[in-house]
Amino acid sequence: MLFFSSFYINILERNRERLIMKIDKRSALKQGQIDILETLYKYRFGSRQLLADSLGIKSGSNLFEKLNVLMKHGFVARRYDKSYKLRGVPAAYYLTPKGLKQLQLIYGSERVTNAIIKASYRDKVVGQSFVNHVVNVYSCTNKLQHQYPPLKVFLRREMALYSYFPANPPDAFLSLKTADGLRRFFFDVIPKDMPPSAINRRLVSYMEFFDDGGWDATNSNLPRFLFLLENPATENRLRRAAHAVRSRFDLDDEVEVYTATAENLVRESSAIWSNIDESGELLSLDEL
Repeated sequence: MLFFSSFYINILERNRERLIMKIDKRSALKQGQIDILETLYKYRFGSRQLLADSLGIKSGSNLFEKLNVLMKHGFVARRYDKSYKLRGVPAAYYLTPKGLKQLQLIYGSERVTNAIIKASYRDKVVGQSFVNHVVNVYSCTNKLQHQYPPLKVFLRREMALYSYFPANPPDAFLSLKTADGLRRFFFDVIPKDMPPSAINRRLVSYMEFFDDGGWDATNSNLPRFLFLLENPATENRLRRAAHAVRSRFDLDDEVEVYTATAENLVRESSAIWSNIDESGELLSLDEL
């Protein structure tokens, strides 16, 4: 399971080492390129700046060279045209089916499934708003990991492998080990143009999943909800909707919901989260 996977992680590491040795003999890829493949698998789309930051690569030219090698070999592609520059939008890199097949050698088909590879053919034509959202989720979770180095982040490709996540999962599942124990969160980034009906459907789908016992297999408390919103107006709309939907399913005592705005995430203080039941106090992630 996702929560207790040390044995599984050891297997993955041994497979990874064998693949690196195999690839080095062919002189096709180095470990630095494999790290990029793994990161793009996790986040699906990412800018060069985000990749450099999350991988700890200080030299932009060094990363550029690595990405060029991966694109030359057909493992990575990018979304970019002239309009990106005019709009101030960076190129978005993603794994090709060939790149995913390469990772399948590391993780096995149980981890990088054939369904994931098949779905990846859509990445070169998927809508730009979807790409922007995925990159934004990458950016937000990356900032949170800088604030909380022990924070573990799991994205949709990883969650899809486990039955105890909803069919339409959150943008990310977060796990933070604190002195008081392990804290788990469903994390969603809500764009300002998301219709109220879409917000309501998402909340209802989560509550239905919990009410039907979908989380019971984890033998743990329900995860807390974190919603990051672009502006205060959207935040207030979600807070009202969360109150109503949670009450409808009689889960007021079991589900904790916290919200914050995107502008607060970039500030120095990590105390940005507000409980929808106690709006006056701002808390940090390890205090929730």
